[in-house]
Amino acid sequence: MIEASNLENPMNLQQAGKTLRDVQLGTPDAEADRRLANYFLRTPHVEAALQLRRTLFLGRKGAGKSALFTQLPRLVAEAGHSSTKVISVTPDQYAWNALREYQEAGLLPEQAHANAWKFTLAIEVGAALTALSEESLKSAQAVEALKRLKQFVQENYGDAAPSLVKTAGQLLKGIRSFNVSAFGFGAGLTRAAEDQPITPQIIESVLAAIAAIAQEIGVVIALDKLDDSWEGSEQSKQLLVGLLKASKDINDKYKGESVASGLAVIIFLRADIYEGLRFDDKDKYRATEESIDWSPELLRDMVQERLPEHVSVSELFEPGEMRGSISPFNYITKRTFLRPREILQFLDECIRRAGQDATTISKDNIREAEERYSSWKVEDLKQEYRRLYPDFEDIVEALRQAQHRYDTFEEFEAHLRNRLPQLVDKLGVRRIIERLFNASAIGVRLADAGSPRFRSEDSDLMLPAVGAIYVHQALYKGMNLREKRAKEVQDGASE
Repeated sequence: MIEASNLENPMNLQQAGKTLRDVQLGTPDAEADRRLANYFLRTPHVEAALQLRRTLFLGRKGAGKSALFTQLPRLVAEAGHSSTKVISVTPDQYAWNALREYQEAGLLPEQAHANAWKFTLAIEVGAALTALSEESLKSAQAVEALKRLKQFVQENYGDAAPSLVKTAGQLLKGIRSFNVSAFGFGAGLTRAAEDQPITPQIIESVLAAIAAIAQEIGVVIALDKLDDSWEGSEQSKQLLVGLLKASKDINDKYKGESVASGLAVIIFLRADIYEGLRFDDKDKYRATEESIDWSPELLRDMVQERLPEHVSVSELFEPGEMRGSISPFNYITKRTFLRPREILQFLDECIRRAGQDATTISKDNIREAEERYSSWKVEDLKQEYRRLYPDFEDIVEALRQAQHRYDTFEEFEAHLRNRLPQLVDKLGVRRIIERLFNASAIGVRLADAGSPRFRSEDSDLMLPAVGAIYVHQALYKGMNLREKRAKEVQDGASE
């Protein structure tokens, strides 16, 4: 990490002979950022992935899940594990639908989905490993395993590489759609067994062959974009639970001590979706979870990596502090949910307002940019949670054109009852408050605390029973909120 105070001969843009045109922050969308490798920041959660300390990475939209996912192959190679195979998987709508429809008689949907995921991922990995040469492997066991995988892939797919869609489609047809003779199965099959599901024995045979090779070279399966085709239905939830169970089972049996050996599955998933999943033994997954959280200091480091040489973050802005005696960059940070995407969006809008020929971002530029940025955040927040909570848009809109602070829970509850009477009757006022709190649309200041706290700052923060309710500053301008004056507090007390 690079701290501004540790820069060699720190200077502003004018001193460096540059303008804001030379500040290339990159795109907020990690997949589209071709220069991401040049300024990718090695955070603690990156190290957790490279060392396989955690395998389930949870974060809100824009927190950097896809950034780590796209950079993982490069990071593994640069860590000295050039022989390790990192296989990136992003299920599309077609594969998602096919996997969701897979069923097995006598099994709960979650377990059937776990079997389908395990077999589908095994084929994906097995096909990737067939590109290896037998000479690259040391042990006879690994060489024999590679021969079996090559035979299996050739007999089922020929020269065409298997895809998630094709594999998932075959799963629906049962065991007879696969030739599994390479693993010693199939000799006794009859027409009556045509609809036989993919049994655990077959799945484990394929995975064991992969694991034998992975012991020598290391294999990592990384899954991302799982929310793209997720629509919040019960079937979708069961499918995700099946994936979590499949990945944990694979990791428990085959994961090595590092990415250099063994077979490991790493999942990148939105935290809000994960929180909405309900299944037995979820507590067993806590040791695998890694929350992708950012501090203001890490966000500053992230921006610093993207600036021209010797130019510090603080020198992007005109001298002086914003309202509330806060520095311009901290002012921007407090109006985000502490996610890289938001910082980049806000700064990009500030630069647009200032003009590319300018050498600093003024305070007026920041205030002007905040108007548009805040309206984006209101809509982004609705979009982020609408599939998890169908009524979330109405819940957020209940905050519009009201006050920024409610001194007690009772005062905020009265406001919600007035704005959302039918939804309060349906869900209960506490559940509505919890949804706003979990999304960080609101935070709470306790009597002995100096400032309100939001879950975006602390993912372990729990909603208390008492305290003052504050709307997040990211939403102020976009929802046209007004500051609660001292007189209103007094009037409320007298009533």
